[in-house]
Formats: sequence, C-alpha cells, structure tokens
Amino acid sequence: MTCLLGTLTFIKRGSAVKKNFLTFTLILVMGIATVPFAWADDDPEVAGLRSACSEGNSTACFRMGERYRIIERDNKTAYGFYKKACDAGYMTGCTNGGILLTMQGKQYSKQWKDAKKMFQKACDAGEDPSCFNLGTINYKEGRQKKAIKFYHQACEMGNQGGCAKEKRLKR
Repeated sequence: MTCLLGTLTFIKRGSAVKKNFLTFTLILVMGIATVPFAWADDDPEVAGLRSACSEGNSTACFRMGERYRIIERDNKTAYGFYKKACDAGYMTGCTNGGILLTMQGKQYSKQWKDAKKMFQKACDAGEDPSCFNLGTINYKEGRQKKAIKFYHQACEMGNQGGCAKEKRLKR
C-alpha cells in the first residue's frame, strides 16, 4: 500500500517523464501478472501421457496418477487417474486408488466401501498388496475371520507382512 501511495505522489508531481516511467512500470507489472506460467503439465511428455490416458492407455493413466500423487501432491486428481487405470485393467492403479480412498475415509464410509471394491478387483488379479489392504480394512472393521483370509491370501502370494499378520491374528 505504501508503494502505491508513493507512486501516486510520484504522479502528482506532474513530470511527463515520471508519468511515462510509471505507465511503463504498470504495464510491465500487469504483463508479468497475466503471463501464464509453464507448469509441469505443459511439457510434451506429460501432454503425451494425458492424451494416451484419455484414449484408454492404462499405463499412461497410472503414470499420470503417480505424477499427481508424488510430484503435484494432488491426491484427488491422482485418484481420478488411478481409477481410470484400474478400470482399464492396470491393477496397481486399483491398489493405489484404494489406498488414497482409505486414507480419505473412515470405517464403514463410502470411501472405504469403494476402496474395498478396488482392492478386491486387484486382489482377485493377484496383486498381493491389495489382499493385504483388504485384510487390514476388515480387521479395522472388526471382521477378524475375513482379515485372516485376506492376510493368508497375501501371504500365499509372497507378502511377508500378510504372513506376519495372519500368524499374529491366529494366536
């Protein structure tokens, strides 16, 4: 605000040079303020991935999800890309999308129900982290027998965490 008042005082003195300088400065500032910045999405690789995803390429959708989750830290947008990847058959997209939903929701919430669907799809396809996550959700919801079943399934796929959880819950 002080800068603006100082500028107005500068104008009131009436010098044509000062007015021209001020006009130039204001135009420069307004020009800089309206120039679109080049975001990471503007690079050709990301534009190509986005285009491939919109055409149904599940790997491209998964990579866009990873980009938004890790680099942009925008889980909402990342989830959208993971969901597209999952729907197109990229099971790790189901796992990661389910994790984001689980983090967002609470026990018995719509997010957890949707996460369970994503985890189930990936677990059925042999994605051991999804089986483990189904075990965890069921355990947190008080369904110990179901949790053991999913931990066992993850263990059978080689998930050591699933083996440890199954062993602990069977005591």
